[in-house]
Amino acid sequence: MISLLFLLWEAVTARLSHGANAGGWLRAPVRIYITEALILTLLGTLWFASIGSGTWPLVFLLLGILMEWPGPVRHGLHSPDGSRSAAARIALGTLRVIAAGAVMWIWY
Repeated sequence: MISLLFLLWEAVTARLSHGANAGGWLRAPVRIYITEALILTLLGTLWFASIGSGTWPLVFLLLGILMEWPGPVRHGLHSPDGSRSAAARIALGTLRVIAAGAVMWIWY
């Protein structure tokens, strides 16, 4: 479920961004998104099954920031230089992780 969310999210954002990959729907191989979703799902399952679910938005916000802060490197920038595009990519990536947390919260 989370893999599908990540793949759809990437396909939509790749099409909406002006610097998107000219020939494809995704900016990285599919295995990258599936692996990322698997790791996040395992961590989310551990969180919801053992520790609790009351503060899940904060947990997934922090996870999103930790995952997406180096994200501009993955998207073609060499460092998060504070530009609007880098900040927008970090914010959208963090929102993607929070959305995955919401899906897991509803599912579990």
